[in-house]
Amino acid sequence: MLTRRALATITTASVVLAVSSFAGIVSAGTAAGAANKASAPSNDLIGGATNVASLPFTQTLDTTGATTDATDVQANADCGAPATNNSVWYTFTAGATDTSLTVDTTGSDYSSGVIIATGSPGALSTEACGPVSAHVASAPGAHYTIMVFDDTGSGGTLQLSIHGAGPPPANDLISGAVPIGSVPFSDTVDTTGATTDSVDAQLNATCGAPSTGNTVWYKFTAGPNDTNISIDAFASNYNAGIAVATGTPGSLTTQTCSPFSVIATTTPGTTYYIQVFDFAGGGGGTLQLNVTRAPSVKLDVFRQTFVTRAGLAQFKGTYSCTDATSLEIAGSLVEIVGNTVAFGQFDKSIEHLNCDGARHTWKANVVTALGRFAPGNAVAFTSGFACGDVACVQLDKAQVLTLTHTLNSPTIAPVATSATHLSVRSARNTRRNYGTAHHPTTAQWGR
Repeated sequence: MLTRRALATITTASVVLAVSSFAGIVSAGTAAGAANKASAPSNDLIGGATNVASLPFTQTLDTTGATTDATDVQANADCGAPATNNSVWYTFTAGATDTSLTVDTTGSDYSSGVIIATGSPGALSTEACGPVSAHVASAPGAHYTIMVFDDTGSGGTLQLSIHGAGPPPANDLISGAVPIGSVPFSDTVDTTGATTDSVDAQLNATCGAPSTGNTVWYKFTAGPNDTNISIDAFASNYNAGIAVATGTPGSLTTQTCSPFSVIATTTPGTTYYIQVFDFAGGGGGTLQLNVTRAPSVKLDVFRQTFVTRAGLAQFKGTYSCTDATSLEIAGSLVEIVGNTVAFGQFDKSIEHLNCDGARHTWKANVVTALGRFAPGNAVAFTSGFACGDVACVQLDKAQVLTLTHTLNSPTIAPVATSATHLSVRSARNTRRNYGTAHHPTTAQWGR
């Protein structure tokens, strides 16, 4: 029979043994965790940067053990990435034939970013930066420092490719223009190997871009529902310009051209050539092209407009639209009444918008800002502003109305003067010198 003293001794010994065993397990687990943690790669710091002797250069590297220091922070000052975690470094000196430098991390298993810089450690100047990839037009003999990092997490397996200009793309010349069968349409092209020829120069004579380097071509025949199309290259990692033209190669006429995006009014059955180019002469890069239908809007105001005995006017009219999710109609009314001027404005957002292409009625009251309206003739300035998911269009009209105390059998007014102005509101990133490369965790940052 065990005494209380003996039982206490056995219990105490068991607890000590259990605690000792648990400590051994924790210690072993900690040691195993330390053994599994990746060590810092040799190019973790800028002083150990891997020298890229020639292009192309590829590497697969575990960056989970890489660190971040003050040099990373200084390099990012001109870029603005959300983080420069687990950074690794490379250097490259351009040779006599190296006119283009692209750093690409496509295939990496983490959200990777790239900075290409010149200068010395601690005083680096960013030349290009972006998520996934970055590109510069390199100068022979120039020395570049490259930092690759994780912009959100803690590194992973880096798949790195550093290369010069790619081969000429299939649509480098207008004879190889890619047909756009229907919209929406998107395409991704490496334009660093694209060239420029006399057809590019001829089209630019009616556009006036500062440069048409690294051009690629598309062609589009408008269908019955294609009245306005939006074309944008916002997500490209270089300064992409766009021109839309009609005619034949060598005798093209610009319909519209602009940096980064355009909206073109198209006629069903007409074929349009679309030229995309580097307007800054930077050697091209990765083009991300998107073509969608832009909203279309038609607007009419009834010629006879009701005016109350108190001198307040009311507009009525019709609208029709396609591919729009919102429509705002605004305008002003001016009338000379005797020796005075009456002036008022209105602003009407269409509720329960119906953009089926058919005519629908609308009305709005004019808020008088000066004088009182009276029966007679007045001039109305009316704007319709229709927006879709990617772009907006604005229709501006000016016409003569008849103000009356009664509104009998209203008719649609003939337009005295009419002009259409198209504008773009992009739902994509619009930072000009940076662009946004496409990957699942694209960061909204850059210069």
